[in-house]
Amino acid sequence: MKFEKGTEKNPSGNLIVYCNVVGENPLFPGGKIIASNVVVSFLRIGENFPVVTFPPVSLDSYDDLKRIITDHYDKYDVVKIKDFEMPAGQEDSNSYIKERMDHFENVVIRYVELCKNREGGTFSAQEKEPEGVRDYLDALANLSLKVRRSSGIAREASLLHMERLVETFSGKHPEFDLHNFRKALEVPGQTGEELVGLYLQKFNAISYERYEDASDLNKKIQAIESVSP
Repeated sequence: MKFEKGTEKNPSGNLIVYCNVVGENPLFPGGKIIASNVVVSFLRIGENFPVVTFPPVSLDSYDDLKRIITDHYDKYDVVKIKDFEMPAGQEDSNSYIKERMDHFENVVIRYVELCKNREGGTFSAQEKEPEGVRDYLDALANLSLKVRRSSGIAREASLLHMERLVETFSGKHPEFDLHNFRKALEVPGQTGEELVGLYLQKFNAISYERYEDASDLNKKIQAIESVSP
């Protein structure tokens, strides 16, 4: 089981499992995505953790799922499973659907085990709406880490979430060159990690009115960006 958003060490208890549909969609003609929501309660009953598995739903497009994840970004873990591709024969189709349901159940069982293993660990605090500059900078740093660590549709949702944050932040505090920071998130590998780190350090220096430090950091950023493809 590979997380596109979230980690095995710190599951939220609220999981979206999805797959792309190739060819016929058994739930809804033309739907390109099948998704289901799995919720695990940490209010255990004896040794059991109550689990609610919602029936699978069909979505028209990849963008529909991305929008759902983005609008409720801090609520979900996200796992993608292999594409759903219905075989041609009726008997094969029935067998295939059973096989996929068994696989989905195994994902649910594995996720519940991860939640059990996490019991007693630290719960991540629900992110609140940023208010002052420090709140925005903290949100920017936390979200940039999520962008770099996520993949697939969850990474795209993270980037869309980042764009909304950047738009709000830059509108209130134009002294920060946030759109250039947003571009730095697209730079791959170690160079991208370094650029993002330098931007965050520069913004931090500006927030404390350490303008000489901010200028030195900006020179380092320009040196990297001048040679980056």
